[in-house]
Amino acid sequence: MKRFAWILCLLVGVPLMPLHALQIEGVEIPPQVTVDGTVLNLNGAGLRTVVLLIVPIKAYVAAFYSPTPLKSASAVQASPGPLRFDFTFLQAVSQGQGAQAWQAQFKDSATFQYPNLTKDVTTFSQFFGPIRSLGVQSVELSGTTTRILENGILKGTISGTDFQKAFLSLWFGSNPVMPSLKAALLRGSAN
Repeated sequence: MKRFAWILCLLVGVPLMPLHALQIEGVEIPPQVTVDGTVLNLNGAGLRTVVLLIVPIKAYVAAFYSPTPLKSASAVQASPGPLRFDFTFLQAVSQGQGAQAWQAQFKDSATFQYPNLTKDVTTFSQFFGPIRSLGVQSVELSGTTTRILENGILKGTISGTDFQKAFLSLWFGSNPVMPSLKAALLRGSAN
């Protein structure tokens, strides 16, 4: 009977072992999320640090979810999605600081450019309010729509695949926000 149950689990795709959350800097990262009815698995996660006056500061924990394992930048760009990023902040950030940080990240790391990028980045950064410590900003790329959420509440959308390509180039382009974070997000499976 046990053998039958095991075979049945394999046939219907039910995992025999429960998926466990990953933990980074005390932040519990769920192994799965759902976007538009599609279950996405944790592809990778890592810590973003910034240096202020030679002092490294732990800024946020980033988690990247995808429907299938993605281990290269080209695989991410080719993925039909949906895709999701969760950013759990380890420090409180004002709305102004958050907007400036996002704009600086795009300026420094976005390798995909298009004519309306500056306008879209301004719109994107204004969707976020002040973030408390352990607050979560999420970005979902689904079809041609990018949804921006804060602590699970939809704050706005940006239409078009150009913005999605620019956003993905922050993490997976030739000048990523942090090379070690790029590698961590491209593990292909964090479980």
